[in-house]
Amino acid sequence: MACFAATFAVVVLLGFISVSADKKDACDVYAAVGQSPVLPFSYEKLTSSHVLRWTHNNTIVFYRQGRVSVGKPDDVSAAGSLQLRNVKFSSAGAYRADALQPNGTLAKTWAGRLCVVDKAPKPEVRYVCDFKFSAVNLDCVVAKPEGLAFSWTLDKKTLPGETRQAMRISLNQLKGERSFTCSVVNRASQETSDTVHPACKSPPPPPLLCFTDKTVKAAAAGGAALVLLLITIIVVHTLLMCLFLSQWTLEIVYI
Repeated sequence: MACFAATFAVVVLLGFISVSADKKDACDVYAAVGQSPVLPFSYEKLTSSHVLRWTHNNTIVFYRQGRVSVGKPDDVSAAGSLQLRNVKFSSAGAYRADALQPNGTLAKTWAGRLCVVDKAPKPEVRYVCDFKFSAVNLDCVVAKPEGLAFSWTLDKKTLPGETRQAMRISLNQLKGERSFTCSVVNRASQETSDTVHPACKSPPPPPLLCFTDKTVKAAAAGGAALVLLLITIIVVHTLLMCLFLSQWTLEIVYI
């Protein structure tokens, strides 16, 4: 029984540690490299008599007590939110805001984690006409598709359900000039491709057998020679038959 209780306590403790670690590593605000996010602390009663302190990974990045001694006055809003500018990967981490009463007591606090990710890449729409299946295959090409969500528009209207990187559409839907774009989005930014107008013309009919004049003349000459040869054979055969019949007739008369 004691062993079971000890084991149960260890499991509960490990679960608590795991949940705490997950919460600690969770992101409250996402931003792409180069963006200027605002950390959402808001204390409507904030005045110049309050102490306002912002820390990043326990380092003070803004401090105001009557006047600003760390940071710049325009780094915070009237309600105390922190404006970051042109963030880098090093800007990620834990942020904390504390607003203190003039007597030093805590008026309001906020804590959150900023996660900085790459900006979503600009996609490019490429297409291939598939006349065998009477369709056009479209592909939303990006350098690194991992972690991106895709969407498509047809004539500036979002196509519901089309969330894959590639899509196929019937050629019957391309009557007239139709326009397509694709968009990619991550947790912090979105990019849209240039507009593409697929042009899928029906393939030409199979080419007819064509010959050059030289080939035609050679074939005609060969045909004429063949006809002449056949005529000669027929004439010779006819003459031989006539000669044979004449000789046979004379033999009968003499007999």
